[in-house]
Amino acid sequence: MTESFRTEELFFMMKKIGLDWTVQLKTRLHCENITGVQIYFLVYLLRHHPEGTYISELCRETGMAKSTLSELVKKLKNKGYLKFEKNQDDVRKKKVVPTERLQEEKYRILRAADQTETEIVSVLNPREQFQMWQLEQKLLAQLARMEDSEKKEVSLP
Repeated sequence: MTESFRTEELFFMMKKIGLDWTVQLKTRLHCENITGVQIYFLVYLLRHHPEGTYISELCRETGMAKSTLSELVKKLKNKGYLKFEKNQDDVRKKKVVPTERLQEEKYRILRAADQTETEIVSVLNPREQFQMWQLEQKLLAQLARMEDSEKKEVSLP
């Protein structure tokens, strides 16, 4: 096995873990009208912004493109999980807020996410979990450096 193949496999496995997590969560919640990615986004929103937030803030935090995030929010709005609140200071800004429906399902969703995550990482001892977190932080820092470097190159005359 070549080093480049192992690198590709590493990234594939990281992506697969995320995808499999969303499938497990969808299965445990018995949701038919919502995708695993949509559930994952709702979990993120409930954990980090239970009172709601703005799409621009979510873009910064998640690294998702505004167009992708806007489409995701739109779909969840149409399904009755999210709504928009107008900003009285700036009519162009709309806050993404959980609906009453999502508030009613909040604890069931968060409990399923917690249980799923706990079961997945149960194969790792606390030291291994911390090591994994450290390695992920190193990769994220490298990606941030690469992004900064690319931005500087683009802005040069």
